[in-house]
Formats: sequence, C-alpha cells, structure tokens
Amino acid sequence: MRAVAPVAILPVFSTLTPASAEDLSGASYFGQVGKYADRQEIRLGVMAYDRGLFSTDDFNGTVINGEFLFKSPEFLEGIGSPRPYIGFDAAIADDPIHFVYTGLNWDFQLTEKFYLTTSVGGAITTANDLHNPTTYKALGCRVLFHLGAGLGYDFDDHWTAQLYADHFSNANLCDENNGAEAAGVRLGYRF
Repeated sequence: MRAVAPVAILPVFSTLTPASAEDLSGASYFGQVGKYADRQEIRLGVMAYDRGLFSTDDFNGTVINGEFLFKSPEFLEGIGSPRPYIGFDAAIADDPIHFVYTGLNWDFQLTEKFYLTTSVGGAITTANDLHNPTTYKALGCRVLFHLGAGLGYDFDDHWTAQLYADHFSNANLCDENNGAEAAGVRLGYRF
C-alpha cells in the first residue's frame, strides 16, 4: 500500500494520517484515510426512498443502490487518495425517479473495524418534470450534485457493511431545488 500525504479536507479532519503498511500493523487507526485506496470495491444496498436528514419524507418506496469504486490513481495522493466511483439509485415506488452518479469517495478509519465514508460528485436524474413537484419533488436541473455519507464496519479485509445516506440537489443553481434523498444499508466487497 502506498503512503499518502496528510489531508485537511475539513478542519475536523486536519489531523488525519495516511494509510501505509506500517499503520496497518499498529494499534492506532483513528484518522487513517485511504486504507483501501489500492483496491476496487462493489457496494450494493437497499434504502428507503425520500428519507434523509434534509428530506421532507413525502414519498414512499425502496431504492436499490449500487456503486463501483476504482483504485485511487496516484495523482490523488495529495488529497487523501480518494477512490473514483460510479453508482446508481434505482427507485421502486409510484412514479419513481432514478439517479446515475459519479465522483470521489474517502474512507476515514475510526477504529480497526469502524470507519466513516464520504463522497462528493455529480449526478443525472431521470425525472420527467424538473419544475413541478406533483409527481415527485421539483429538482430544477437534470444534472445535480451528489453527496453521500455513511458509517461502515469491516468484517475482514474484503467484506464490509454500511449505514448509508445520499443526497441529490442542484445547490440552488436552478429555480427549484427540493432535493432528493435515500437512506439505508449496504454491503461491500473489496478486491
């Protein structure tokens, strides 16, 4: 595993340390970033439609969530070796809308087994009417921002589970910005 320069993504993470072979044999895991930067990963889960911290919880249904995380390229080492990802939220609901998204993902170790996962990127929605919230929320734009956050647990070096939530919105770049969210659980496999 390659060494990564210290990262200061947010002030609260300014003391994060890079993951390296030496770190993995030690007892202190708090603040490690990029522990699995040299691996690919598949994450699949089931989430509640229109549920989250900023959601108005107007609609019911299920979301099938999937992501593929690539190995972190070397040129991203200076920002904590985030892994590029591509993913989808496919809704099973009345008049569902779906999202395809991409961006960068960081995992921050809390202990040997527990970690926080965060992601930021862009998305495209399948919503037909972006300005009329009668069939779903008025998202305003076809192209949106994607934010994701979760708490994960590693069963071993390959298998992991997460409590996860994601958020899609246009950051008030369009006339309407009701946003869309989902929250649930997912499993991951690293290889």
